Amino acid sequence: MSEAIAVAINKNFVSADTTKIAEFEKQGKEAIKEFNKIKEEFGRINGDLLAVYKGVGADAYKYETDNILEKIGSVKDVLNAITESMSGIRSTYSEFDDELGESNRSLIPAEEGE
Repeated sequence: MSEAIAVAINKNFVSADTTKIAEFEKQGKEAIKEFNKIKEEFGRINGDLLAVYKGVGADAYKYETDNILEKIGSVKDVLNAITESMSGIRSTYSEFDDELGESNRSLIPAEEGE
């Protein structure tokens, strides 16, 4: 096959664009970092408040904030799971795209004499 034909054929094959998946993965990691900062700041402010807040109201407040922090931990786990799965999805998608491209290229008939 001539080089010009090979180049023309290869131009007809379009690789999958995984940039959106990679961007989602990157933003997910950034969201987790921001989430951790917010949680740490909440913990700091909450700790300062509980250090001076005493009595029955303090106990009820601590109970509620402990419950909130427990629920927030679940949200973090979900964010982590989504972000980690995106990495696997991107990898699998890219591998499949490579395999499909090779398979498609193998279907192109070779010129006689090659």
